[in-house]
Amino acid sequence: MKKRIIYITSVALIFFLSGCGKSEVPKEKEIVMWLVGSEQQARSINRIGEEFYKKTGIKVRCEALSWGEAHFKYLTAIAGSITPDIGTMGLTWGTEFGNLGAMTDLKKEFTEDISVIKEATFPGIWNSVTYKDKVYGIPFDLTVHVMYYRTDLIEKPPKDWDELTALLIKLKAEGKGMLFDWGSLNWIGYSMFLWQAGGDYYNADYTKCALDTEEAARGMAFFASLYNKFGVPKTQIPLEQGMRAGDFPIAISGNWKIVGLTIGVPEIKGKWAIATLPKGPQGKGTAFLGGRITGIFKNSSKKNEAWKFIKFLFEPENQIKLYEASWETQDAYLPPNMNTWELLPMDAKYKDVLKAQALDAKGPPPVLAWDSKTHYVNEAIQKVILTKKDAKSMLFDATRRIDAE
Repeated sequence: MKKRIIYITSVALIFFLSGCGKSEVPKEKEIVMWLVGSEQQARSINRIGEEFYKKTGIKVRCEALSWGEAHFKYLTAIAGSITPDIGTMGLTWGTEFGNLGAMTDLKKEFTEDISVIKEATFPGIWNSVTYKDKVYGIPFDLTVHVMYYRTDLIEKPPKDWDELTALLIKLKAEGKGMLFDWGSLNWIGYSMFLWQAGGDYYNADYTKCALDTEEAARGMAFFASLYNKFGVPKTQIPLEQGMRAGDFPIAISGNWKIVGLTIGVPEIKGKWAIATLPKGPQGKGTAFLGGRITGIFKNSSKKNEAWKFIKFLFEPENQIKLYEASWETQDAYLPPNMNTWELLPMDAKYKDVLKAQALDAKGPPPVLAWDSKTHYVNEAIQKVILTKKDAKSMLFDATRRIDAE
């Protein structure tokens, strides 16, 4: 796939992006949008685009990119100055592409609108899209960690680390346990315990890695104990499998597993629920937030039109349409616009928990090329868990290497 992209000619790419040839819509009235996601989601956006066209006379053409090819394709388009108008992409990519000079600073161009959107957005996800007081993309959707448990096997979900360990001792005696479905043995899974212990990846102004602290080590030690003391599997076991059999009646995973359990494991309907994460020693139950952003490329000649469509997608009624469509592909991304949640067609027993957790959640740090630094954290985690290395010394080494880079 990469080789095919490399050898595509500039002429072909320009033809692809500009809507030449048979298009009946004048070039200046068409916005091209790339979406990192499924073809089904792109079709949903195109349907919303038809409503946008009726209101504004501006046509939208959304095309899907697979996660596997998207980052390379964006970089290729940036290098050739043949980017789309709008890019929907990974949460940290806006910072990366913005630093290359490829993205529009939305805060500078649309200051008043950005202030309104920020007020309506879950604060944890907003923090991840702000880089040196610049905003290269607004949240398009979000995902969040929550706790799943079998209500017929566990009387009540644990409220803090002490209750969690007490429950795991009881379950271990019964030959049962807990599993991580999203973030097992990596930085995403560690993040919640880092934050709950009062630590963080960076200092307040993001100039220095902060993993060389007592809080970070305490979070790491607790994370490791779940594997080495309480038997959380070190191999990947799908949540649906563990919950169906009851061997793992408690699990931590992303919100989309609500869809997976509802559709994929109907035999345990009414026998499971979700809860917010147990609180750590600082009294916080902070979860990890993921998601995608939507931004405007600097090369676009239709920035104002593109921004109108981005705002249109942020409107509650359109966020609901995107949420409903995501169930068809079992993605179930959540709306970042908090004003949407009162209208969200979701069972209250899920909605209340998800909203409460999203209000106590954080995304990855807004630092340049964070994705290229996570392997240092992953190495530390795996040495601590798999080879029983000391948590504090492994995190000290990770801090030194991250700061050096």
